[in-house]
Amino acid sequence: MNFPDYGELQAALGGTATGSAAAEAHGTLCGLLCAGAEDIPEAWIQNTLANAEEYSFGGRVDARSLLEAMHAATVAALAGDEMGFQLSLPPDDAPIEDRAAALASWCSGFLYGLAIRGLRPMEELPDELKEILSDFSEIGRAGVAEEEVEEAGESAFAELVEYVRVAVQIVHDECQAPPGYHSIH
Repeated sequence: MNFPDYGELQAALGGTATGSAAAEAHGTLCGLLCAGAEDIPEAWIQNTLANAEEYSFGGRVDARSLLEAMHAATVAALAGDEMGFQLSLPPDDAPIEDRAAALASWCSGFLYGLAIRGLRPMEELPDELKEILSDFSEIGRAGVAEEEVEEAGESAFAELVEYVRVAVQIVHDECQAPPGYHSIH
């Protein structure tokens, strides 16, 4: 299943090509999937479309079809053994400030998706999961300082994206494990 192009989905949701509505929508989807939401994609699609400034009309891309494709591709990637899961973020040639804002929105969306589905209480979670969720909360409030826009900022951003990508897979695997089983030690 092909993952929708970020700019195409962003435009279909009524935003600019480097905005963060698509990132937030994907983060929310991933949070819902990690929390075991069975009633998606329809509820998630309806909520995402309700938040969009405008729907696709005429020659514009169909937002619903793109969201359905995003759901199918994300489910397959999270369930796969190849660690093929990727975050939906603006392309590498977008300004780092836009990519950082999208990553912050992605993490906020992820935490929102977990929260609305009632993830186990924090005290019941393994320490590594607590740390990941705390990190996502911090990333959700982050930005990029002007002095970080240089090459060091690019490198740090790439490392942060990789951390979030792997951490989501860990959260998914842990939350999908049978009760009483903890794959994280």
